[in-house]
Amino acid sequence: SAIHCGDELNADMSSSFGGIPRSLERGGCHIKEKGYGMGKHFGKLTSILTGKKEKIEIFGRPFSDTTENRKLYKIWWKRINIEHFAIFWLTGLLTILSLALLAFTTAYGKNNLNEGISFIFVESSLISQNFMPFLGISFLVVCTLFLFSTQFSVLDATSRIMSENLVIFSPKKFNPQKLRIYYYIFLWVQILMGIVIFSLGMTEPFKLVVTGAILNAFAMFFYSGFLLWLNNTKLNKTLRPSLIRNVFVVCAFIFYGVFSFITITKIL
Repeated sequence: SAIHCGDELNADMSSSFGGIPRSLERGGCHIKEKGYGMGKHFGKLTSILTGKKEKIEIFGRPFSDTTENRKLYKIWWKRINIEHFAIFWLTGLLTILSLALLAFTTAYGKNNLNEGISFIFVESSLISQNFMPFLGISFLVVCTLFLFSTQFSVLDATSRIMSENLVIFSPKKFNPQKLRIYYYIFLWVQILMGIVIFSLGMTEPFKLVVTGAILNAFAMFFYSGFLLWLNNTKLNKTLRPSLIRNVFVVCAFIFYGVFSFITITKIL
């Protein structure tokens, strides 16, 4: 029998991502949109202009606890762990270390650096001077694509989170089959809010990044706590995360809790 799983997909993927809300959401949505594994039972969001409507399964339900389904689940779980390890740990770590090394060897210690992301232009200039001009320009283009794709995925993830939570909060008032409409409303509201913020003069990226980091820390604190509760109370015992995964989530809960407390005390 085919595995049809909702809560297991969300909760188990949370632990496999190591407690990273937006990464979790992007990964979960990617699986649902592509129809991989259990994601094929959820349906996907389509364009309100050109896409065909699909039935959306927003709540999900546990799959039948049979030997065959457990085998299928273990295969899926193994593959999803390999994928996350390759993408979030190996690729992500390699990218971060490479960019950090590049910034250190080119821009660190320079006197003409201002607050913000001006170091990127210093890096580009030094690359052009030491190699070829087009490499410096190419570096700026790649950085632009990095930043754009990151922001694009963040807007997508947050719009999905808010639209799905809206439906879950009141499914009678907000029809799950109109999820894509709610999604696009939240998406464009965020885009318009961004335009307003920049129009009011808040154009310094560093301040916006710091503000976002503080808000994310608060979100991670509550998220880690809810994740522990969900994984260890709502899942079938055979599907609950291992001790080592729970330990990592507990550490995250404590870390972000302390960080949030220190931030609050400084503000007050």
